[in-house]
Amino acid sequence: MSAEPQKKQEETTGGPVQPGSEVNERKLVEAAQNGDQRAFGQLIRLHQKKLFRFIASLVGSTDRADDVVQEAFVRAWQNIKKFRSEYDFYPWLSTIARNLAYNELRRQEKTQSLDQMKESGFNPVDTELGPLEKMMNGEAQERFYKALWAMPVLYRSVFVLRHFENMDYAMIGSYLKIPPGTVDSRLYRARRYLLDELKDLLE
Repeated sequence: MSAEPQKKQEETTGGPVQPGSEVNERKLVEAAQNGDQRAFGQLIRLHQKKLFRFIASLVGSTDRADDVVQEAFVRAWQNIKKFRSEYDFYPWLSTIARNLAYNELRRQEKTQSLDQMKESGFNPVDTELGPLEKMMNGEAQERFYKALWAMPVLYRSVFVLRHFENMDYAMIGSYLKIPPGTVDSRLYRARRYLLDELKDLLE
């Protein structure tokens, strides 16, 4: 990801956890459930970078991602006593943030279509996905994220859930309330769109 999203994310809750720090997450959760805001803040700092990267990729804007992540933190704090401390904290936190993001994404999805993609110059090419996966974390990642954010929401959401959250087709379909075949079709189109937008970097 580019430096800007990383900076935005660090500003969200005051910076990254120091390298080498050893934290018992369960104890932090239990302390937070007893009203310890500092413990909750440390929990957030453990996961904020990964969460921001995921949400920014999903909503296509660092500003909107910042709003979603901030709201997710607030809701997590408000509901921390409902969390079962024997489970991992991040999946619970990311579900809160993901649901908030989709409140906006579903509205956007109603106004976007494949026809609009074609009108904007979408012309898929036959190429394997492998090079795209390398771009997600390589030197060309800034171009990759710009292309990802420009993609219509209904395709971007499937791509992000698959490649950032590692959901399988059944999980994506259940979450988005679409058949697995539709998941496959949208993921295929998302990959083709990215490959077309980034083809000069793949040559």
